[in-house]
Order: sequence, then C-alpha cells, then structure tokens
Amino acid sequence: MIIDTHCHLIDKAFSTDVDEVVLRAGQANVQKMILACCDETEFLPIAALCSKYPDRLFPTIGIHPENMAQDVRQQFEQLQALKNGHPEVPVCAIGEIGLDLYWDRTRLSDQLWVLEQQVIWAVEEDLPVLLHIRNAMDEFLVLLEQKLYPVAKAAGKEIRGILHCYSGTAEQAARAMQFGHFLLGIGGTLTYKKSQVPDVVRAVGLSRIVLETDAPYLAPVPYRGRRNEPAYTSVTCQAVAELLSVPVPEVEQATSGNASALFGFRPNNAQ
Repeated sequence: MIIDTHCHLIDKAFSTDVDEVVLRAGQANVQKMILACCDETEFLPIAALCSKYPDRLFPTIGIHPENMAQDVRQQFEQLQALKNGHPEVPVCAIGEIGLDLYWDRTRLSDQLWVLEQQVIWAVEEDLPVLLHIRNAMDEFLVLLEQKLYPVAKAAGKEIRGILHCYSGTAEQAARAMQFGHFLLGIGGTLTYKKSQVPDVVRAVGLSRIVLETDAPYLAPVPYRGRRNEPAYTSVTCQAVAELLSVPVPEVEQATSGNASALFGFRPNNAQ
C-alpha cells in the first residue's frame, strides 16, 4: 500500500473527474489520501468528498499562510468554531499550515501568530500537523525551539507532523527532529534536475520520510508540467527505491508505516 499524505482533490483542476482520479489512485496501489485544507472555505467541501470515500480519503483543517484573511485572529476563531460545529468530521490533522516568505515578508508577524496558534491547537487535540515551510525554515526553527517545543513539553506532549514538500537542508531537518516527531514529505521535486531533495533523502533514510503529491501541483518526471494526481505517488515511490537502492515494496512498507503511525491508521488499513 502507498499513502499520499498531501493532496488537494477539491481543487478546480479536479472539478470534472475527481472520481476517476480516486479510481486511478487505487489502481496504482495508492490506497489512502490525506486532503490538505488551506482555509475555512475548503473544510466542508473536503469533508463532503471524504464522506464518499471514508476508507480512502481523510480530511484536515487549517489556514495556509497564503490564505490568511485580513483579520487572521477572527479567521482562526471561525476555523475552530467550524471544526467544533462538525464533530462528525474525522479530522486527521491540522493543516496545511506554516510559513511562506517566498513572495512577501510584510505579514510575517501574522504568519507566526496563526502558525503558533494552530500548532498549539493540534497539540491540544492530539493531532499531527501538515507544515508548509517555504523560504522560512530558519524562522520556523526559531519558533519551534523558543515557543512551540516549550509549550508542548510543559503539557507533556510532543509536536508531530510532516514537513510537507520539504525543501530545507538535511541539517535543518535534523534540528527540527530534535524538537518534535517530524517526517519529511517527499514528492515530485525529488525527480527534478538540480533538486537537493535526493541528498536529504539519503541523509535521513526511510525511517523519517513519507510520500506525497501536492496534487494538482508538482508532478514528478515524466509528468512534470502536467496536472499531478495521487496515482503518481507510485512514481515517487519508485524514484526513492532507485535512489536508495532498495526494493519498491520496502519503500511502500516503510513510508506507509510511517504515515499510518502518524495519522492513527490501523494495520488492517482501516482508520
């Protein structure tokens, strides 16, 4: 079994054929998919789609740094109220949350505030986090070490989650792993020329990675430039196997085991 730990199946790119996309994923042995939520408007559509495939699709809830409202504090309160108002939705993570300084740094304080609140919320709810950290790994590490880790430790809990579409260094990954149970989300960028992801995967090994697509974005070679979809997680799985010179089933077992432990999936493949 392969698990796609991060995809966006309610994106308009899938508006006409999402059921076929889910079918193709199964045919490629991708049996479970985590649907990342970027703001309060996405939560109920994600929940509705997941309800059609309760053993295949799993919902999350969160505010992406690029989807912050002008009043992010009010937005976060609305998000919490939305989750509390729908206890029947089996949320498996808080995400997609994080820091993104690629385009703009002017709202860094808001990004830091809402990330801190959402990670603390995840710790309180005993849920993992899906972390989007782009051009901001150093800022994230400072927040993690100085604020998030002490809060979790005081509560007797551990921050756990996935550093989605990981683009930092092996050294930064090792530093993060000292302050929480973090796995690295490995997707299509592994197959790109000039990518540093292969070096990171070699450094951390199978025990600390999971597979993902970020579909419809970041399709792996040979599909780069086209719409990505969960079935292509199998392509990344093959690429990891070749990189580490191990059999594909070993990569499947290790990465699906890592993801299952994180999200609480049972060995019999049911949640």
